[in-house]
Amino acid sequence: MKKIGLVILMTLFGLSLFAQSGKLSEEKRKEFEAQKVAFFTQEMELTPEEATKFWPLYNEMQQKIRVENDKIRDLTCRKSKEAPEVTEQQALKNLQTLLAAEQAMRDIKKEYIDKLTKALSAKKVWMMIEAEQKFHHQLWKKMGEGPSPVQK
Repeated sequence: MKKIGLVILMTLFGLSLFAQSGKLSEEKRKEFEAQKVAFFTQEMELTPEEATKFWPLYNEMQQKIRVENDKIRDLTCRKSKEAPEVTEQQALKNLQTLLAAEQAMRDIKKEYIDKLTKALSAKKVWMMIEAEQKFHHQLWKKMGEGPSPVQK
């Protein structure tokens, strides 16, 4: 129980570093990643042998997903000085790009879940999904910018 508390405390400390600076320096990023590794390893109850199989695949998957997320972020966060209002044609192109990136992320996840279930048990892979959700929930909570409920 003490280990879980320590891992959570370390994770929250890492999240506070992120929240304070907005962008992570290389040193803070490494510390944050180490805390993420500790959190996932604890949540998934990974043995050292399982961890050596899991982390390379997980990191590869996350890198590919990050590329697709960047495409979406580029579309939704850019503000063009030349054309402040999007045209119908540009909106259609943006929607097609968005859907293609989202489909690519689903395909990447499917590919890597298949790879991970060959390296680990399906139960461990499911624990990864749960660990990701817990980790992101803690990140949002610590940053104080949790998704707000939809208001009607």
